[in-house]
Amino acid sequence: MSSVAHTPPAVAAIPRQPGPAAPRPTVPVHTVEVRTHPQDVPALPGQVMDAIGQVVPVAAVEPMSGGLTAHLADGARLRVLAGPPAQPRSRPAGTVQLTVLLEDSGRLPQETADRLMGAVERIPFTALECAELAGQMPLTHHLPEHLPSGALTGIAPVLTVHHMSDFLVLVDAVMRLGVPAQAITVLDKGYRYLHTARVDAHLAALGVRVWPWEQAADALADHTRRAREMGLRGLLVDDGGYTLPVLIEQRPDLLDIFCGLVEQTMSGITKLQPYGDRLPVPVFSVAQSRLKATIEPYGIADAAWRNLVRLLPQEKFEGQAALVLGFGRIGAQLAEVLRTRRMRVAVHDRSTAALVAAMEHGFTTGPVVTELLEEHRPLLIVGSTGRTSLAGEHTASLHRDCYLVSVTSRDREFALEEMRQAATAVSDAGRLGFRLHLPQQITATVIADGYPINFHYAESLPNKYADLVLASLIVGAATLAADGHGFTAGHNVARTDQVLEGSGLLERYYARFGPQEGNR
Repeated sequence: MSSVAHTPPAVAAIPRQPGPAAPRPTVPVHTVEVRTHPQDVPALPGQVMDAIGQVVPVAAVEPMSGGLTAHLADGARLRVLAGPPAQPRSRPAGTVQLTVLLEDSGRLPQETADRLMGAVERIPFTALECAELAGQMPLTHHLPEHLPSGALTGIAPVLTVHHMSDFLVLVDAVMRLGVPAQAITVLDKGYRYLHTARVDAHLAALGVRVWPWEQAADALADHTRRAREMGLRGLLVDDGGYTLPVLIEQRPDLLDIFCGLVEQTMSGITKLQPYGDRLPVPVFSVAQSRLKATIEPYGIADAAWRNLVRLLPQEKFEGQAALVLGFGRIGAQLAEVLRTRRMRVAVHDRSTAALVAAMEHGFTTGPVVTELLEEHRPLLIVGSTGRTSLAGEHTASLHRDCYLVSVTSRDREFALEEMRQAATAVSDAGRLGFRLHLPQQITATVIADGYPINFHYAESLPNKYADLVLASLIVGAATLAADGHGFTAGHNVARTDQVLEGSGLLERYYARFGPQEGNR
């Protein structure tokens, strides 16, 4: 995965002409690091300037050593510089430091000035970074070589996938399978990923239309109009049930153009449950497939732990109590990961069968959440049920400072508004999330504001992990795009397993990471 190091806005001194009492004014500075080939460095300040031009009009641009000076609206002036990092040997080869210095903010509002500083993050990925991403995800990158040529020709996909760097490899593969950029619509789920701004900028540079997920109905209407103008069939590739329920409930008039849905997550499958056998299109359920179950649950559990430790580097978890809510695929792996980190792990689940499974694995278990909270006194509470697992009433059973962590899509795992009402005060914890100050004189910190921790300013699964699942999404799309695919309206779990396990993906994955001689 490409490395982009974010440096928070700082203050740098810019000296004036020498004098006995010359003041040293300060200017806001924002810096990021990208990686690129030497011949591409001169183009980087111009890309940043393009991003700046989307915030305020640029009246004039002057070249300067190592970058550009821009004169903006309202008398503002800034510099964009590209150069080597301060300690080149501590960075990977090809690292370039991009810096924006707002020398004079003029009459710009503070909010606009802040957006200008963030423009340095809104540039497309470089050719070197894209090549590295492709190398990290060979299954997805090389999939067009294993599928029929032009397997997605005639298809206009709506892609609702996490805006991480691995997504760009999927989009590239989709385009190489015959989909023009202007036929793609992307819904941005709005999570605080590590590289969101750059991913969005890259998609925009390709000509892909990006909509916020809150405007799904309008996005689907716009997508359908464009698809019909191009004579293409629509196809949904979703991660969390953001699209098909909207079509069914709000825009059933658009359904006729869509030939199917490829769903990646169980939260998306759960959102389809109310429709029973009334689903109007075939569903290729990567979410329920045996292939996905082989690697992803542990990967998500491990990513959640790694991000938790990154966010709380001074906390001591060893020997402390943890409570895992939900003992499904991911919850079971989370419990094991926490135990390997020497935590004392308890498990709650609504299902007696799941409680028995957790008990047989040696975990403390209980059918009543309040009793586990009071008796186990967890430092760490992790929700993995996919529904609301902790309500406002449960806060009265917390008897020590603790952390609430979710690995569920969006912020549904905890009843956050109820919890706020139960608190005597709520305070902002910055990048960490927010804190609930409870009547019993303890503090519960809601990490990532209740959103999944594995995505919080992170890339979640390593790209080598995500490769198999993203390649599966493309196999699903190509399958539903083909004539005679054998899928019927509604869920097709067995057929999905048959297609994925016959696609060669697992064999190629095993060849890459298995014990074969010469494996890399």
